[in-house]
Amino acid sequence: MQVTKVRIDGQFFILDDTQQVQELKDEIVEAVRAGGAFVDFDTVGRGTLSVFVSSALPVRFETITLSEAQLSEWSEHPPRIDMTPDPTLMTQFDM
Repeated sequence: MQVTKVRIDGQFFILDDTQQVQELKDEIVEAVRAGGAFVDFDTVGRGTLSVFVSSALPVRFETITLSEAQLSEWSEHPPRIDMTPDPTLMTQFDM
C-alpha cells in the first residue's frame, strides 16, 4: 500500500489517506511566504496535528510502500513523537 510520509523538524508522520497532499504542500509554501504560520494535517495514529512552519523548518514528503500489517501497527501504536523513528518505516535517507 502506497502512503505519504512527511518529515518535519526531524520527526516523521504518515499522512492519513484522506489528507490532500498537494493542498498541504501549498499551505506549507504559503506559510513560509507569510513568514510562518500554523499548518494542520491529518495523520495515521496521531489524529490532526498543527505545526508552526517557517523558512527555518525543512519539510520533506516521501511516498513509501507499507504492508497492511505495518500500517495497522502504526495506526494502533504510533511511536512517541520525541523518540527515534521506527526503523522498519525508515528509508536509507532517514538514517
